Amino acid sequence: MPHSLLHPSATLIELLDDEAGPVKAHVLLQVDRTEVLRLKHRLQLSRVTGKRCIRCALCGVAVYLAAQPNGQTFVFRHFHEDGNCPHITRGGLSIEQINAFKYNAQRESARHIRIKALVAESIKCEPAFSLPVVEGTWRGREGERRRPDVRSRFQDRIDVAFEVQLSTTFGSVMAEREQFYREEGGLLLWIFGEFDPEHARLMMQVVYANNNRNGFVVNEQTLAASREAGTLMLECHWDHPSLGANAIIWTPRRKLVRFDELTLDQAGQRAFYIDTDRMQADMERQLVGPSLGDQLEELWLDYENFQGRECSTQDEIDAKWRRLQDAFARVRVNLPSRHHAPLMGLLRALYSAKRGASVGWGYERFWDAAHHVFDAERSFLWIFYPALHVYERLADLEAQDKRGKWRRKVEDWEKAPGVEEHAFDPLIQEAFPELAAHLTAQRGSIEEWEEAPF
Repeated sequence: MPHSLLHPSATLIELLDDEAGPVKAHVLLQVDRTEVLRLKHRLQLSRVTGKRCIRCALCGVAVYLAAQPNGQTFVFRHFHEDGNCPHITRGGLSIEQINAFKYNAQRESARHIRIKALVAESIKCEPAFSLPVVEGTWRGREGERRRPDVRSRFQDRIDVAFEVQLSTTFGSVMAEREQFYREEGGLLLWIFGEFDPEHARLMMQVVYANNNRNGFVVNEQTLAASREAGTLMLECHWDHPSLGANAIIWTPRRKLVRFDELTLDQAGQRAFYIDTDRMQADMERQLVGPSLGDQLEELWLDYENFQGRECSTQDEIDAKWRRLQDAFARVRVNLPSRHHAPLMGLLRALYSAKRGASVGWGYERFWDAAHHVFDAERSFLWIFYPALHVYERLADLEAQDKRGKWRRKVEDWEKAPGVEEHAFDPLIQEAFPELAAHLTAQRGSIEEWEEAPF
């Protein structure tokens, strides 16, 4: 585990995560620097969206992450000081006021203007792009406006806003722009004039970290390459992971790439050439092995002969189950016998929801398996119904409900929920972490489930 990147002088220590509850500042920053930079951006984005905020545990004001002058350690600060907290973390000026002073005093540099022109000229080399517009107004559906450095439509399917990042840009400004283009169905792509991962400005590092460790440069050389290739060429920088003996090793790399080689992730507001997040996750699994949840799922699907799997012998399954019980016991979670009827009902219900198919009950359709849970496993409906949301199965069930059978069962359950079985909550926490937010939820209405933060 990396050491915490919290600055020793930090005073705001006790925090409250809207989703996870109380948390210590040093624990949040006990991750590698890339994850800290991603947290920094997420907190700025939370201010724009109002979702996934982290707050001061004393006063409830949302906080953001600020780098110290050396850029290597960080502190949490209130977004605004309202006088109700003993922790004074920032001066009297608001972020908006500081922003106004900065941008009113700053003229656009000749270099910024030149790189915008290079971007526009490079786009003209790509037949799949529309004619680029420099400093054109992008009018949002809610009346909000943006003026991206360069804008063009790619393959007549997505509008791309190219923003040149040279000087320091406030994290709040970056987050506001990102959210605007996300809501408008566009894609924001930050462009650098040059990029040195070891000496890049902090906000360039934030952009890089949040774009799947991919950064893009446009300069005179890339324009020449674009003209020669007849397509938009970008200089891509990325951190390439490789598997060491006990850790992942990251090596900076760069390459000239075509824009049409990039993966465009509009929802995530990312465009990348190398999917370093996926590669990292694959390598982490090789280092630590499958999670206990993954092991339990694979063994259970094998045991149930799910979708024609070749079932191991009973002796083999018994041996694997005992080893898995020991592994769960080491994290203080009880895994009962696989023949324990309540456990079978829970796992069949949740794995059916996760897979969108009947697991263990022999039904040909998931529709029938879902009804079976309402009829025969009512004590687990409190977690099964949220699972339908999490695994995106509910919309399909409602679409099939031509005669209202499904809705009537849901309404009957809402009126008389019955007894809830919570003996397996620690097991759910470990094996289904995506459902953990619902373990402490009180019995409530369908509307409350639908408003929960999935």
